[in-house]
Amino acid sequence: MKSSTDKKRFKLTTWSATAILILVAGLLVTGGYIYLFIKNGYAFSDLIDNIIGNLIGVLAAFLLFDILYNKLTQDAYAEETSQQIAKTLMGDPETLDAFSEDDKQAFLVSTVRSIMKDDDAVDMVVGNMKKYLSSAKVARIRKSFNYTITLTTELPKAYDAIPGTAEGRYFYVQENLNYEVKYLSGHDDNLSTEKVRIGFSFDKRSLDAGLLESDKDPEFSKCIFNENLDITKDAVSYIRKLSEEELKQFMEEYLTAVLKVDGKQGTLDSVIVRPGGIVVTYMINGLTAKEEHTIRVIFHMPKLWNSIFEVTLVDPTREPKITFDYMPGMMDVTMYSYLNKGDESNDGAYEDQNGLYDIAIKNEWIYPKSGIVFSVKKKE
Repeated sequence: MKSSTDKKRFKLTTWSATAILILVAGLLVTGGYIYLFIKNGYAFSDLIDNIIGNLIGVLAAFLLFDILYNKLTQDAYAEETSQQIAKTLMGDPETLDAFSEDDKQAFLVSTVRSIMKDDDAVDMVVGNMKKYLSSAKVARIRKSFNYTITLTTELPKAYDAIPGTAEGRYFYVQENLNYEVKYLSGHDDNLSTEKVRIGFSFDKRSLDAGLLESDKDPEFSKCIFNENLDITKDAVSYIRKLSEEELKQFMEEYLTAVLKVDGKQGTLDSVIVRPGGIVVTYMINGLTAKEEHTIRVIFHMPKLWNSIFEVTLVDPTREPKITFDYMPGMMDVTMYSYLNKGDESNDGAYEDQNGLYDIAIKNEWIYPKSGIVFSVKKKE
């Protein structure tokens, strides 16, 4: 730290330098005036007029520069400060939680608006994000998603007992789904015990309720996976009449479902027929609640001709890969994509070659709720 003597010495040095500068400036002005007076008869009033004119011009330019400089630096500082605040809030959930719900909503809107300039697009994104955040019981993402669907025309002999099979009303579906899920809130109640459920819906409304985890049917909302079991009304009536043991046999012989969580395979525990479909429960010994899980589901099922097959991504999903394999000589299949991640996800991310749709999104996140619909018709 400087002493008082050093401070006094510094002040004296500053005043001395200032006095010298003033003296030099005065000598220059005096010398310049004498030179102009001798050469051009320059009057003292002319000197004053020129000095005032020059001062006015210099001051105007200086003031304009100072105003613009302050404006630019203040805007840049405000923008940088705003960005730092946004980064702090988004990187620290505890800080964000200290704000009210209205403040959080306002922050969400302002953040989206800073990215998207179209007001209608902002309203669309914010509206969907609010709906998703408020309705989802568990915030989660899928870090990987690999789904293989294979269609054939010949059903196993065991399917003859299902009404509609003898009339050739079904084709045969084999599915293999592998994905890795991360729960942002810590864990999922549906994977916190050794009992894990999957669902098979009889109608589209039950399927959507299960996928969106609505409270319409609590049993379906507890399923970690839901699929549409598209069969005839007679077949649904046939299933409803089966006993508990016959239902287990139906699952083992017809759907042949296999469920694995974190590499542990489940054993069939119960099969319950609900108003909207079937809920199947598996026992997985040693399963513990974790932040991340790997899931594998394999099953077979009959499906009505001239129907649709829908692959729905209800969670933010990174790099989904979907393979749809069919028999082009016996089936007409058309793909409709509604993957929500720009043109590259819809136009350049799939191939259709000789009965095989191969959809692969590279290094991208796909937003919920989005997916692909395949229309499957029997070729006459």
